[in-house]
Amino acid sequence: MSTVQEILGAMDKLTREELRILKLGVDFRLADDDNDPALLASLKEAIAYADTHPAEAKSIDEIRALIPQWISESKSQARP
Repeated sequence: MSTVQEILGAMDKLTREELRILKLGVDFRLADDDNDPALLASLKEAIAYADTHPAEAKSIDEIRALIPQWISESKSQARP
């Protein structure tokens, strides 16, 4: 699998139990990020924004479509 979209498409075919196993694997790989102050601050800011702008809510399909863009932006910001 070479793209996030392909991975998300494959995930749609998994059973609930397979998704739980996948989640454990992803959570394990990201465990070091759980206490990242920048991540926590960004999440708090995003939640506050969402709470004050409910009309801008997006469907799960719209969110899935944005994930590759967010990842790309995140990676480009992380580069020196």
